[in-house]
Amino acid sequence: MNSLTYKKYKKIFASLIEFLSYHIFPFIFIFGHDLNNYSINWFMAIMVGMVAIYKEYIRSLKPNMYFNGLYSLIYVILIMLTFKSLNINVIILIFIQLVLLFSTKYIDEKYQLVQTLIDNFIVPSFMSIAIAYTYMHFISFNFVVPLLLVNVATVLIDYFEGARTDYIQLVTLAGLTLILFLLGYISAITSITIVVFVVVSALLKQFKHLSTSNLFYRVIGNFLLLI
Repeated sequence: MNSLTYKKYKKIFASLIEFLSYHIFPFIFIFGHDLNNYSINWFMAIMVGMVAIYKEYIRSLKPNMYFNGLYSLIYVILIMLTFKSLNINVIILIFIQLVLLFSTKYIDEKYQLVQTLIDNFIVPSFMSIAIAYTYMHFISFNFVVPLLLVNVATVLIDYFEGARTDYIQLVTLAGLTLILFLLGYISAITSITIVVFVVVSALLKQFKHLSTSNLFYRVIGNFLLLI
């Protein structure tokens, strides 16, 4: 298998993991709160899959505006097929994430932080929110707050370079996690585990040069919310 083929399959596999990562915390929350009285919406699964595969695979091929237009047309066709079975707000929310991914093509390199926030915070957060709302028919702070915390934490790991401000951010995250525990959004064990996870990941990156993709950190972080 040559390197190009390997990279292709690696990105397709990453797309699958990205797709699954959107579902981890929503389904943890659903089953943890005994809200599992639902049926799978396959049209929504396809829409979510379109976002994941575009983000991790298609975008790397540098698609032009005509391809993006065709991709959007396919999405609109899916909307027409599922309009009666899927909440319009969910449809719009998912499509907005796709449009944001389209827009990253035009972001200048000096604004790389904007793309990072779109890729690793905004899109994962709101895709999970759309999935949760579809199957729970409501959204609560107990769902949104831990989800946002994990996605913020993984972005922090991505940008940790050992500067003084980076360590201040670690302390701030620890303080925020403590506040969320005191407010009852996460358990003591979960808050401690998340802080340890972020600190260890950041220090390994700084001193041992051990780091991986944001996708990996997000998957681990979402599973930590099980605790």
